[in-house]
Amino acid sequence: MKIENVILPGKEEFDFREYRYIYIQSGNGKITKDNFVNIIASANSPLIPKTGGVLSENFIIITPDNKHFYGLSYSKDLIGWRQQIEKGIVILDLNIGEIKDGKYFSILNGEKYKLEDCQFERYNFYDETGNLIKSNTPVEKEKIL
Repeated sequence: MKIENVILPGKEEFDFREYRYIYIQSGNGKITKDNFVNIIASANSPLIPKTGGVLSENFIIITPDNKHFYGLSYSKDLIGWRQQIEKGIVILDLNIGEIKDGKYFSILNGEKYKLEDCQFERYNFYDETGNLIKSNTPVEKEKIL
């Protein structure tokens, strides 16, 4: 069986895209993995960014204390989108994290974890036979690039 490598969104930095991870509490029926991007991006009005967009990365970082952070990314007007997402987080009283130096997961509240101590899942992806996998599926650490 072939080992399928998975890219960890945000582990590498790019000039054209930024990655953030949003803490979504399980059992919070209002914000889910299917709607968190739209809810956060539209929480602040008027919209700050002038170009680009925001999307779900369909990837989850699970901290050692079992907090699930769902990935999103935005492009083009990075400053505008960063402000839009950060204002949405404040309005909705959520927590946000990001990968630092490709080795750590750093959360706005000051918590910091080594990525090697975290677990990872992905969802809404196609498997090797072309089937859409919608459910949260663990990713083996050895497969993450």
